[in-house]
Amino acid sequence: MMIFGAVIVVALLVFIFRALSWTAHAPHQQMPHSGVGSAGLHALDERYARGEVNREEYLQKKRDILGS
Repeated sequence: MMIFGAVIVVALLVFIFRALSWTAHAPHQQMPHSGVGSAGLHALDERYARGEVNREEYLQKKRDILGS
């Protein structure tokens, strides 16, 4: 019976550890861009943040960079 209890405790600890590590890498977080357009998107994001381009321009340029 004690072995069964120990197995349950270990299983709970593993479950808790995995649940906490999953929240650190939640699927809703946007992954950083990679590839050729990465620098362009970063520059575009900075320009938009500074107010140099409006929302419509930003979205159009982002579509152009991503090729969609």
